[in-house]
Amino acid sequence: MELGNTYLRLDKDWEMQELADLAKLYTQCYSLVYSLSGMRVESEDERVIDWFHGVYAKYPWRGGYSAINFYHSLYAKIPYEQRPQIEEIQYASPGHIKLKEAALVAGLLAGIVTAVTTSFDKIHDSYNKIQNGMSERKLRKLEVELSELKLDQERLKFIQASRQSLIEQMKTPEVMQQELNRRTGGNELMQLKILMSFYRRVQPLSELELRGMLKVEQDIQSE
Repeated sequence: MELGNTYLRLDKDWEMQELADLAKLYTQCYSLVYSLSGMRVESEDERVIDWFHGVYAKYPWRGGYSAINFYHSLYAKIPYEQRPQIEEIQYASPGHIKLKEAALVAGLLAGIVTAVTTSFDKIHDSYNKIQNGMSERKLRKLEVELSELKLDQERLKFIQASRQSLIEQMKTPEVMQQELNRRTGGNELMQLKILMSFYRRVQPLSELELRGMLKVEQDIQSE
């Protein structure tokens, strides 16, 4: 996968914890997008060809600790040279963090962050409604691997509509939709929970953009 540069444009005053949170959230978002980018590894070993399959298969999506492990495991599967590497940091008003990373992944992620920033309030309201709907329908702790056997039609329609709403509002690229469906074996509840988890990590980045503290930009010339 071709490498390029991404700039995390910084402005205003930053606390150390805010910078630490930025690094964690961006890395987790990058890891998920990378795993759904359609990347393939040339190998005769099927376990290597579908490099991320085991990570998706291992975790029943219940949130909390398993979600943290999920993102850590995705990051660990990314080849070292394609992980976000810091090439330059300039702290000023404005300043930047220059990253070297997979250009395709960076572009997909930047587009999603922009989409959430553009429709911030609308998406946030939709997410809250989905959260409430999940609680009302007792879906938040339902074991994902049993969902297809136990869901009734009303809950299934809610899951499908909620999943589609997040996909459309975050402008999730088609390749990511296809890969998410493939990696979850078509389990729509698992897909919804992953999308909700992803949104929770993109939302703080978009909030920083709205506050004028951050702008995620690709260096087109470096691709």
